[in-house]
Formats: sequence, C-alpha cells, structure tokens
Amino acid sequence: HLWTMRRLATDSHVPLLVHGRRVIQDSSGIIDYLDEAYPDRPLTPADPALAAQARDWEALLDRELGQTLRRIFYHHALQDPRFLAAEYNRGGPFWGSWFYALALPAIRRAVAKMYEVNAENVARDLERLRALIERLDRHFSAHRYLVGERFSRADLSLAALAASLVQPVQHPARRYPSPFALPGWLEQIEPFRASVTAERVRELYRNERHVITA
Repeated sequence: HLWTMRRLATDSHVPLLVHGRRVIQDSSGIIDYLDEAYPDRPLTPADPALAAQARDWEALLDRELGQTLRRIFYHHALQDPRFLAAEYNRGGPFWGSWFYALALPAIRRAVAKMYEVNAENVARDLERLRALIERLDRHFSAHRYLVGERFSRADLSLAALAASLVQPVQHPARRYPSPFALPGWLEQIEPFRASVTAERVRELYRNERHVITA
C-alpha cells in the first residue's frame, strides 16, 4: 500500500479515509470524523464517562492487541522471504518482484529494527496477549459490549484488530495467510481462536458488519 498512501497523504501508515477533499489518517481520527459527519449514527457514546471508557479500551486494544499481534506476525513472516516478498507486492506494479528481489534483505532488517522484532519481545508479547484475552473473556462473560449497551468505537477497535487472530468469515483475513503459509504463526494464535473473546468477535461481524460497512 506504500505507493498509494504516499500519493494520498504525508504519512504511509494505515488506515486512511478519503472523503471528498478530506484525508484523515489513523483509526481514532477517522472515527471522530465519522461521528462529526454522521451524528445520527455515532460510534462514541454520548455520555462523557462512557466515551472516556471507550477511548481507554481503544488505546488498550491498540497497544496490547494490535501491537503485540503485529510483532508476533512479523517474527514469523520475516523468516520466510518468499512469503514476505509476495505479500509486499500484492496488487503492486509489475516490476515489484524485481524490486523486492533486490531490496528485501534491507527491508527485513529495517522492519525488524522498526518493530523491535526478536524472540525475547515476542515471548513477552504472547504473555501480554494472553493476559488481555483473559481479561476480555471475563468481561464478555458478563457483558455484551465493551462499553454500555450498544456497539461503540471500542467494539469496532476490537473487531478490526482481532480480525487476523479470529479470521471471521466476513473479513478477508480468513484467507490471510493461507493454511500452508507461516505455520508457526498459525500455531501460536490457534489457542486464542477458541476463546470467549474470539466468539464475541465473530458475533460482532455477524451482527454489526452492516454498521461497519454502511
């Protein structure tokens, strides 16, 4: 996505929303903008206390779910150059395969350094992930939503960040990676796929997907 992002925005990170002449980056900023643009269907609770809780969950999930999963995934992906080159060039220009054949060693080193990918950090990340899932399991054993009694930005954050872990049928992540790619990654996430939280994420996709995509 690098080429497209550089054309649309100053930074290369996703997600990014282009709406008319507005370009908004990062998920929190996009949600704030959508709440402003479509006030009849807000994702942020009207109650200030609940809104603060939703933002707290959002920040926690980004740190303890999004960041940990990213590093665990890269720990396995960086060990498979062919897989990595194919994924980086997915939907890219015809000359991408030539570029990555030359540049991939440097890219692997840069990614490992950027995200501090090493066995020690990954071991800690797995423990952090396990602790978060246990906390979420306890919450969902007593509550339907993360905050209040309706779908909010907290649940949206959980559904988006957990997609690669849960691989719901309504999300392209169900095909990524294939069962024949990165067996180490798939083996490490398998225990979490049977959790109460994973089932709740699947339920969110079944029941709320129309809200997310409308």
